[in-house]
Amino acid sequence: MIKKWTEEEIWEWYNNRPWIMGCNFIPSNCINNIEIWQEYNFDKVLNVIDKELGIAEETGFNSVRMVMPFFVWKYQTKGCKRRLDQFLSLAYKHGINLMPVLFDDCCVPKEFYQPKFGEQPTPVPGHHGGIVITPFDGSSKVGYNLCDDIENWPDLEMYVKDLISTFAKDERIIIWDIWNEPGNSNRGTRSLAFMEKVFEIAREQDPIQPLTAGAWNFSDKFFESPDNLSVIEKRAIELSDIVTFHYYGDYEHTVKLIEVLKEYKRPLIITEWLHRPFGNLVETHLPFFKNKKIGCYNWGLVNGKTQTHEPWDSIRNIPGLDFSKWQHDLYHNDGTPYDGKEIKIFQSLSPRGK
Repeated sequence: MIKKWTEEEIWEWYNNRPWIMGCNFIPSNCINNIEIWQEYNFDKVLNVIDKELGIAEETGFNSVRMVMPFFVWKYQTKGCKRRLDQFLSLAYKHGINLMPVLFDDCCVPKEFYQPKFGEQPTPVPGHHGGIVITPFDGSSKVGYNLCDDIENWPDLEMYVKDLISTFAKDERIIIWDIWNEPGNSNRGTRSLAFMEKVFEIAREQDPIQPLTAGAWNFSDKFFESPDNLSVIEKRAIELSDIVTFHYYGDYEHTVKLIEVLKEYKRPLIITEWLHRPFGNLVETHLPFFKNKKIGCYNWGLVNGKTQTHEPWDSIRNIPGLDFSKWQHDLYHNDGTPYDGKEIKIFQSLSPRGK
C-alpha cells in the first residue's frame, strides 16, 4: 500500500482492533533513548523493562509509544535492531504493542546536542526531563534536529528505510509515528521538507501499519476551524493515515478540540495527555476517550530518571497551578501507584477486560 490509506481503509483497520489504551514509556532507570537502546547495560535495562511492562499490563494497557534512537542505530545498527526485536518480544509477552516515533522536534539547541554512548547524565533534581537544558524551559532558542544539516540526510533516510523495512510486516508494531511535535522548539517549518521525505520513504517500504505525525500546538483560533493549524502541523495531518494529536488541556477544551478534529473524518488517537496541574485528569478524560473510542497514550508510567512528575520549567511561574500534584506518571519508582483511584479507572476501562 504505497499511497495514503483511504478513509474507508483506515476506518476498517481501526474498527477491527481493540480500543487503544497505552502510555508513553521510558524505563525508570533510563534518562534518554540512548540509555534504553545502546549495548551498554542493556541487560539491566531489559530487566526493568520486563518488570515495568508487567505493571503496564496490570494497569490494562495494550500499547506503548517510544521515541527511537537514530544515534544508536547509526553506530550499532545490527545490535540496535536486535535489541528492538527483543523489546517487541517482551512487550508481546505482556500483550502490548509498540508505536515507534522516528523523529522529534521537541529538542535542545545545537550547542547542547552532545549524544554519547555509555553512562548517561545523572538526573538533576527538580527538572522535568532530568536535565537543566531541556525543550521545556521556555527558551526562545531554536532546537536542533539532525535534518537541519543536509549532509545528514543520506544517513537519516537509510535509518528510516532500514528500520521500517525490517519491521514493516510485524504485528507487534501498531503504527509508525513519523514525527513528534513538528515545529516545536521554535522550529517553525524547518523540518517540513524532510518530514515529507520521510513519509515518502516510509510508504515505499509498504508497511502493514498506518503512518502518522501529530498536531500539538492548538491556538484559540483552531477551535473555530482546523484550517488554523500551523503550516507544518497541517501538512503532517494531510500526510497521515490516522489523525494523532497531543493535548494537555482541561476537559471542556478537550471536548471542543475533538469536535473540530472530527472534521478530518479519520480515526483519532491522542498520543500525549495527562497533566494534573492543567486539569487534564484520568477521572475526567479517560472515560471520555473510551466512550468516543479515541485511542489514547498518557505521558508516563513509572516515575524515574526523567522526572516527568515535575512541571515543565516554562510553567513554574504561572499563578493558580497546583504543583503539589504530579504533572505526569502513574507509579512511584517502587511500583506503588501515585493515586490508586486513577489505576482503578484505567483497569475498569481497559480493553484487556481488567
